[in-house]
Amino acid sequence: MADPRFFTRAGPFTIGDIASQIGAQMPDGADAGRLINDIEDIATASNDSLCFVTDKKYLPQLAETRAAAVLVGKAHVDACPPHIIALACDDPHAGMARAAQAFYPDAALARPMRGQMPAGAPAIHPTAKIGQNCQIADSVTIGANAEIGDNTHLAAHAVIGEGVALGRDCTLGAGAVVGYSLVGDRVTIHAGSCIGQCGFGFAPGKAHLKVPQLGRVIIQADVEMGANCTIDRGTLGDTIIGEGSKLDNLVHLAHNVVLGRHVFMAGQSGIAGGTHIGDYCQVGGQAGIYGHLTLGAHVVVGAKSSVTRSFPDNTQLMGIPARPAREFLRETATLKRLAKSGDTPGSGK
Repeated sequence: MADPRFFTRAGPFTIGDIASQIGAQMPDGADAGRLINDIEDIATASNDSLCFVTDKKYLPQLAETRAAAVLVGKAHVDACPPHIIALACDDPHAGMARAAQAFYPDAALARPMRGQMPAGAPAIHPTAKIGQNCQIADSVTIGANAEIGDNTHLAAHAVIGEGVALGRDCTLGAGAVVGYSLVGDRVTIHAGSCIGQCGFGFAPGKAHLKVPQLGRVIIQADVEMGANCTIDRGTLGDTIIGEGSKLDNLVHLAHNVVLGRHVFMAGQSGIAGGTHIGDYCQVGGQAGIYGHLTLGAHVVVGAKSSVTRSFPDNTQLMGIPARPAREFLRETATLKRLAKSGDTPGSGK
């Protein structure tokens, strides 16, 4: 379920109401009056929740989910086990977006701080908890029910959203913004970085439908990120940055990215949604990694590479599209040799 520190849930709704709101078809004989309390990811759904399948590769997970009902494409209804009520949609992605909007009507809005803030500088909500020996500059804003650990330093114009928890000995640079996040001890976030904003989630159509982003960002201990990084919160699950990882300036992580421990990411690199990066990986400057991939531990991605598929542990990658470095270097050497000799396709030699 979405963290109640950050999101207010509506409902419950009957399955019949949900089907009507999103334009889904219920199976004959289904209990239209059964109450649904939340929308959740297929892997974590409870027995009073709705889940969804937008890609057929996730259909096998339906056998193990505890969800009461699932949004699924009409072509895949027969793949649903009998213990789950299948709500058949033309577009389950759009159906999920509409259902999430019903359960969390405020989540799609870029809302300001809620609650009355006291006058003066810094602006600290009276329900916020501030640890010992913290240094908080003028013009810092700390929202309702936020928690700031001991010995944490917040520079000018830093913003801590409501419900956010910062650990001990953290440092936030000028203008850093943290919302919808839980942050471990000894984390450094440099100036201008934004953590926890909405992920880039839309269901495509004639009018693109915004998908509420109901997850969080989890930053484990001893992480450091440079200036102007952007870390999107998860759609339903969390975006996670593992212990000891280091991010250079201008790094972007999309919703539901999971970084392992002690990952290095150089400047202007980015990872699309849902990709998992193993421990001790290194990502070179301006490299891009597609969504919903898995890179094993100790993978090295060369600068400017474009990773379009998953790779196992200890792989070194280069090129566009990225492939093992030895393969890339052999291809490059062959092309160079052909160019020098003039023996190229169509040359007649």
